[in-house]
Amino acid sequence: MSDEALAAQIHIAVSEAARRYLTERRTRVKHFTHRHFSIKGAWRINRRALGKDLLRTPANVVWAVPHLLAQGGAALGHKLKWPALASRLSRIPAGFKTDVEREVEWLIYSEWLELPFVQEQSGRHCQRDALLEGILAHPTISQLLVPELIQLDELAHHRHFRQRLEQYLITYTASRTAAADLSGSLLSLAAGVATSKQLTPGAIAVGSVTATAIANQLAIANFTLGSTLGSLYYSVFPATASTGLLVTTTGGLIVLLGGLSALAGIVTDPLQQAFGLHERRLLKLLDALEKEMLGQSNSGYRLHDAYVARIFDLWDLLQTTTRVLA
Repeated sequence: MSDEALAAQIHIAVSEAARRYLTERRTRVKHFTHRHFSIKGAWRINRRALGKDLLRTPANVVWAVPHLLAQGGAALGHKLKWPALASRLSRIPAGFKTDVEREVEWLIYSEWLELPFVQEQSGRHCQRDALLEGILAHPTISQLLVPELIQLDELAHHRHFRQRLEQYLITYTASRTAAADLSGSLLSLAAGVATSKQLTPGAIAVGSVTATAIANQLAIANFTLGSTLGSLYYSVFPATASTGLLVTTTGGLIVLLGGLSALAGIVTDPLQQAFGLHERRLLKLLDALEKEMLGQSNSGYRLHDAYVARIFDLWDLLQTTTRVLA
């Protein structure tokens, strides 16, 4: 088979596996929203707002107007052909990410999408890559990789093979630690194929590319409620307020806005869940991810190509390893 024909088959296999993955995720939407946005679920998530979010939420409310003006200025800069100005204004952050947002983000990645994700602030890691598992299980991919993995498993029984494999992989990873991890993943993958004839990816995942693409869509389909209580500011502060009154009332208002925001989520999340709003937002998120995974998006993340490249890399690595170390 020519390289072009093989590449075409792999692209088709990745697309078919992605469609099956997306279909399966859609069947999970109703259960996911009911579990995490009903009354009990909403309390578990939104009680996190009773910490530092008491300060972050009102700060985000105050920052909303400058951020909106910056985004408008960026759009105007693009129209006036001022790319430098537009780029600077578009990079201005939207605000502080709240603990509630982080919790929803973690649940979406780890429980619903089951894709690789690292949440640095909390130190949590999701290693599962359900999409890659589906790709590896596709008959086209299995037929490509299984013979090489069976041969690798046979070589693994040779004396000192693990050490030789690690030494060889250092040329690929430029890191002894990374080579050891990759060696363990490859041998585990080979052992799984030899015993059960099933490909289980383990730590061989696309990782950061996936997270980047999905984070972009999560920013669009944000689940946490932005507070609309900014109008209280002008009703609390009189036009001629003294400095002392201004400082005192500002502190009180920050606490008030933060507390009301926390309570708002506890009340409004179950209502949105009951009316199907959270479910529709998740489905909209999947529609956006479908374009990313099938290579139909112009976002530049090229999630589909990243998975195709990973399959080619894995196949090439297995072929080279089994031939060099045989």
